Amino acid sequence: MSVEFGTKVYEKAKELASQGIDANQSAKVLFDMDDAGYNYGIGIVLDEKGNPMTTSSTLLEYTRKEVENSTAGSYYNSNKQLGKLKEAVLSWQRIPEKYWDNFKLALPSDAGTGAVQTAVGLSLVLNPQINKLGVEELGWPAYKAIAKNHRVGVEEFPADGVIDGADMLSLYQAGPMNTTGYVTGSKVKEARAQAAAGKNYTVVLDRAYSGFEFASELAEIGYDKVMQKSYELQLAPFIEAGVKFSIALSPTKCFVSFALRPCGMLLVYCPDKSEEKSLQTSLNLAIRARGSSFEHAVTRAFVKAMINDRARLETEHQAALERVATAESIWRKFVKGTPIEYLYSPEYAGLFRNPKAKDGAQVEIYNAHIYPVFAGSRCRQNVTGIPSDEKVAAEHVKAFAEQCY
Repeated sequence: MSVEFGTKVYEKAKELASQGIDANQSAKVLFDMDDAGYNYGIGIVLDEKGNPMTTSSTLLEYTRKEVENSTAGSYYNSNKQLGKLKEAVLSWQRIPEKYWDNFKLALPSDAGTGAVQTAVGLSLVLNPQINKLGVEELGWPAYKAIAKNHRVGVEEFPADGVIDGADMLSLYQAGPMNTTGYVTGSKVKEARAQAAAGKNYTVVLDRAYSGFEFASELAEIGYDKVMQKSYELQLAPFIEAGVKFSIALSPTKCFVSFALRPCGMLLVYCPDKSEEKSLQTSLNLAIRARGSSFEHAVTRAFVKAMINDRARLETEHQAALERVATAESIWRKFVKGTPIEYLYSPEYAGLFRNPKAKDGAQVEIYNAHIYPVFAGSRCRQNVTGIPSDEKVAAEHVKAFAEQCY
């Protein structure tokens, strides 16, 4: 087979890299240049035709109303509704009511990214001696940028290990690993919680993919049980160990609201009630410093939708999980006996997989009009990029399986 086309695309990819275009942006640029292309690079839940899933109809409805009600030239925020919103968010996360009084809620702008930024900043205010951010290997690349912005160092730890060290803030992904799909097991979660118990430092849990680790079980056990299992794996160990921690929640993937980018939700758990007042003061300062006290109309709309129509939003979350489950089932069918079969074992789930790539893989995969994210020696694939046409899907899986391991 001629690889002339793939070679040309690869040359363009190198040109983009030389211009400072990052790997994620490059994948989108290359895909947009190919009318016959298939997008496996974009970080959005895709439908069976490879297009982004339709934006949340619930949030669109509330946003239109909020914009129409924004004729007065004044600032607005959701402060009066934070109590009800906290209850709605904690209910969505299936956190037992007996713990609710120990949580504080804030609404950082910029969705999940803003929530992580604020969680890290808050932790540094509460613990000024912290000088390093501990993260999981192959975690979200933006963590390094966040650390640099806060003028602290970064140290990576194994994805199945415990982040621990003097003057270090531990940041874990509380769901499938953003870049790889790896799901850390319960024993490791418990070890992480025990390592953090009794320390004065806050742990940050980045929860962009609530429930995604159990998407494949959705048809069998239902949405409520999926969310309950996700809570028990990701959050319960830290609560039960009495750890001080923050949960940086993102609505964009869950409620298919990426185009609207509503607020993130920052939940801060404080097991010691005597520290509650100082925590609230620091949290208020963090939100004021980010400008999140004055909210965009979409954020106000999201708050109202979450309080008044959480059931509809959860239905949309369920639809996103269903798409991931369907896509995973297609991959499982065709990866059997290949070097990437392990990526669809119970240890992996969610929106992405990120195997290592062979030398020359980029040319071969581009030649098949497939556009994942190539970064370093790895080839990140959006699971939901797989088409419903099984003949085409089999060809795509074959192309990946021959070039990745």
